[in-house]
Amino acid sequence: MKVYRIALSQYCDTSGEGAKIYGGRWNLPGSPAIYAGSSISSSLLERLTIDPELLSSERYIRYAVMEIKIPDELVFSPVLLNLPIDWNHIPPIRASQTYGTDFLKSGIACFAVPSVVDPSSLNYVINPLSDKIHLMEFKTYPLELDQRIVK
Repeated sequence: MKVYRIALSQYCDTSGEGAKIYGGRWNLPGSPAIYAGSSISSSLLERLTIDPELLSSERYIRYAVMEIKIPDELVFSPVLLNLPIDWNHIPPIRASQTYGTDFLKSGIACFAVPSVVDPSSLNYVINPLSDKIHLMEFKTYPLELDQRIVK
């Protein structure tokens, strides 16, 4: 399967350092993670929650898309009913961060979770410390947007 991460060009890497420093919905600070979406569109929507100025004509050209090919057998999909209560709370709650961190610490390569921004889409949390990361393919290219949505 292919998943997509949108980030400032200098941060399109496989370190997971940003998530390690700041934490995220599915990881506590101290645990590296790479967040990606099921499509470029869903990843763009997720990124807009962090950087609402992304669509400005001066800003979006600083972004890149990281396309990640993940063998299907490396993606774990938890049962939705097993997700922590209020996993979609804004801001993220510690229960969802601990839930995801436990997966990351187990060495799992990737797990799929629903998007808060678009519940019809899945997000993928990739473990950069997994011994299976070498089975994934990473390709980076400039973010291209339809000029009708650029301010």
